[in-house]
Amino acid sequence: MSLFFNNVVIIGVGLIGGSLGLAGKARGLFGEVIGVGRNQPNLETARRLGAVDRFAHDPRGVCREADLVVLATPVESIVSIGLEIAPCLRAGAILTDGGSVKEALVSALDAAMPDGIRFVGAHPIAGSEESGAAAARADLFEGARTILTPTEKTDAGALQQMHRLWEGVGSEVIEMDTVAHDVILAGVSHLPHMIAYALVNTLADMAKERQDIASFAAGGFKDITRIASSHPEMWVDICKMNKKNIVEMIDRYQKVLESTKLQIQRNQFERLAQRFTDAREFRNKLGPAID
Repeated sequence: MSLFFNNVVIIGVGLIGGSLGLAGKARGLFGEVIGVGRNQPNLETARRLGAVDRFAHDPRGVCREADLVVLATPVESIVSIGLEIAPCLRAGAILTDGGSVKEALVSALDAAMPDGIRFVGAHPIAGSEESGAAAARADLFEGARTILTPTEKTDAGALQQMHRLWEGVGSEVIEMDTVAHDVILAGVSHLPHMIAYALVNTLADMAKERQDIASFAAGGFKDITRIASSHPEMWVDICKMNKKNIVEMIDRYQKVLESTKLQIQRNQFERLAQRFTDAREFRNKLGPAID
């Protein structure tokens, strides 16, 4: 029997939520998809593009008959919305999310689920600097990874269904402990965003003295700072929820950057060249994982 959710509610129809709606509809995994949000124009865009069939502003009413509810809002609101709708869900429904921080989120929702409501934490690693329903794509998850973060309380049947759902939209699915997830994502995703924002702000400060500097910002600067165009509120939320790990990663980065500075100051260019070579070799080993 093919995987099929007859009634799906997606709360937060942005890049991730909208893309899941498009992908689920395109692959015959979803019946009716209802979008929930506060932004009327964004919801109308989602309906026009086919990411949702209809929409509502209050999640409690539309969630009562849902087979699957997806929380795809910014991470800081996922828990509060999950707690709000949990009493409204029917027995057997699956509640899942798309948040990029997992330990605090999964712990809170796991503890609060009523009997019969099956929660499975998830994180599709497929975002971009774009946001909103207009950025949604049916192929966003193809070739990407989705991390599921089951706990001792996770229902085995629901976990299997989430494996099949994310594989069905093109993802490679892996399971991971919530603590490990937050440490790893702090390094490979959250730290790069902090660096990009800091680099852009450095240039903005320089532009107060040299107004022409921005006109030369191309090539490498453009590549490394692309993600600084990401939604600021979303990244403030991530910093709040993964504070400890992000601070530790910034400390690690600062030590490496300070070492680089000292090697330049002390004319230790052979050592600097070796560090550049080490970085190049490690980057090349990553290969298809990030190219």
